[in-house]
Amino acid sequence: MELTTFTIVMLGAIILSNLLDSALPKLPLPIIQIALGVAIALTPINVEIHLEPEVFMGILIAPILFREAEEADLFALWKLRKSVVFLVFGLVFLTVFGIGFALNLFDPSIPLAACFALGAILGPTDAIAVNAVAGRVAIPKDVMTALKGEWLINDATGVISFNFAALALVTGAFSVLNASLEFIALCLGGVLVGLILGFLKSQSLKFLNRYGIRNTAAFMLLEILMPFVCFYAAEALGFSGIIAAVTAGSRQAFSVRNLEIFEAEFAQFKKSMWEMVNVSFNSFIFLLLGLQLPSIYMSVAGNPQYTVPYAARIGAITTLVLFGVRLVGTFFAVQDFSDEESSRIEKFRSWMILTLSGVKGTVSLATAFALPMFLADGEVFIQRDILLLITAFSILYSLIISSIALPLIAKPAQKTDEKVQIHSSILHDVVEEMEMSEDISAESVIINIKKRIRSMEDAETRAEEKTRYIKMREEFFEEEKKMSDRQLKNGDVSIVEYIAYSEMAVMINEMQRGSPFHRIRRKLTLNVKKFRTTPLEKMRSYGEKVDVSKLQTMFWENTSAVIGIMEARYGVEYERILSRLLEERLDNTNRIMERAFGDTEHVAHLRSEYERELLKSFELERKYLSRYQSAGLIDDNDADEIRKEINTLENFAIEEIYSDASIKMIAYRARFNRMRTRRLIKNLDNKMRTKGLMKKPNSSEED
Repeated sequence: MELTTFTIVMLGAIILSNLLDSALPKLPLPIIQIALGVAIALTPINVEIHLEPEVFMGILIAPILFREAEEADLFALWKLRKSVVFLVFGLVFLTVFGIGFALNLFDPSIPLAACFALGAILGPTDAIAVNAVAGRVAIPKDVMTALKGEWLINDATGVISFNFAALALVTGAFSVLNASLEFIALCLGGVLVGLILGFLKSQSLKFLNRYGIRNTAAFMLLEILMPFVCFYAAEALGFSGIIAAVTAGSRQAFSVRNLEIFEAEFAQFKKSMWEMVNVSFNSFIFLLLGLQLPSIYMSVAGNPQYTVPYAARIGAITTLVLFGVRLVGTFFAVQDFSDEESSRIEKFRSWMILTLSGVKGTVSLATAFALPMFLADGEVFIQRDILLLITAFSILYSLIISSIALPLIAKPAQKTDEKVQIHSSILHDVVEEMEMSEDISAESVIINIKKRIRSMEDAETRAEEKTRYIKMREEFFEEEKKMSDRQLKNGDVSIVEYIAYSEMAVMINEMQRGSPFHRIRRKLTLNVKKFRTTPLEKMRSYGEKVDVSKLQTMFWENTSAVIGIMEARYGVEYERILSRLLEERLDNTNRIMERAFGDTEHVAHLRSEYERELLKSFELERKYLSRYQSAGLIDDNDADEIRKEINTLENFAIEEIYSDASIKMIAYRARFNRMRTRRLIKNLDNKMRTKGLMKKPNSSEED
């Protein structure tokens, strides 16, 4: 398969898998990605990927673990050093011997060295799989710290153990003393390489900074290149590349960062870049696993001695032994946890979570592909394919067991409902204070804040509420149409005003539906305007025939009347939906009016006024956030997350939105009968506050 086609297919699968993860939150992302990988492998597209362990570990795993080490809390790891050392070394060796003896007991035809090799293959806990499976549950801090310490290094210990077992399988000779000494040398050598390369990098950056040579792109490329250099340099010297990459990342975690603009900008850029790399690499790894499964299956399907059902049974037994060994091993690890204030139930829960988090992943499969083709006596190693399939089944079983059992044992991940509700209330307080201003630009900012509130509420809105919103929206437009028909019949409006208003109502309806079908239809309508006049063009043609203020009056009279009808029909329990409906209607109407009748006057001077009011809104948001935090209505972690969101929005606003076109659009929306906007929206908001839908801190508290 050509590289270009393969890249496009894999990128498309990564995008699709992450979209499906959002649409199907209860289905673990690795399962989705493995299924997509299998689907790609079963298509006529010729996909041939050979998992070379060294390439796989160096290209995909080393960068991920390098970043994990850089972000790790090293002081917390040191506090749990006994548990981490046991999980990294003791538990891996227990797994090697436990699976090795159990498999050899169940099927003596498989050489003992090969059984130990399978134990080494399944020894390491896969960091990517654990993160994906455990992402929807609340894992205690000590447990997560121990898991991070485990997966940072146990890939290396597992691979080294596998190499010893594979060597014994090929040569028929094994020395415990020599293997132990070599193991220590590989680890210490990897640590030394990581420290040296990390030191050289930091000194190089200090030298460049000393002479004022600073370039974000160049420094970021050096950052991404670092784990690859560490890995392959250590491997070339005969040491552990994974340990070298992890050591270099850990060394960076200790580096002192100056509180400077360049450091801050580089840190933000680096964080965004690594997030993209992690998402791409993590997704790619599980897609690769899925791609390999059909070929592994077919290699065993025609084997008369070892069948696929046999591999499935052995995989199940191996997985049970794996979790059994881990259950015993983690019991000793949790003894190091802080339990002075923890109940026995909490300690038991930590033990079970640590046990069930022993998920295996593509690192195990990549290592399995390094199984030798021939044995010590020169004969073909006929069990190689069945061991590959057993590994694949064990990976799938561990993923499934952890995905089902972890949510039953662990507490659910902390819901964001309360945080969203508090943030929404804070923004309403900001709107309430900004409404005291008579500046038009303040109205522009208020509209933007209202849109933010709607977007937060959308994320938390239940499915039945969305369905009710669609029904109420259609009823709204039906009632509006009846009113405009009645106004024409009574002679309150002219036929031209009626047509112009009807065209505007049609466009509002189309925009408010907002479905892809309606957007495509609207675009197609604009592209064939030489055959048909669009509603917007029709409205522009009425510019000299219609009094725009008359259209505004019609809009507000009809809107106020329909709101009264809807309130009487549905009651106060649907005020939030009605408020959202009104906000979207107002926004879409302003867009249409600006495009149809807007002018270019009063734009230049609005920029500074709008900037002033926008920055003021962010300061108010911080003020009210501090007030809520002091009142104990929001915890410190959630408050910090909101502060990060405010900072991100403020930076984006300053850098991105100050074009004349955007200012013109925002300014016109605000000018469109702003006092009536205030009355209608504030009326609905007050009803929501009266019902207790929004929390407020003690208003007497000082700023």
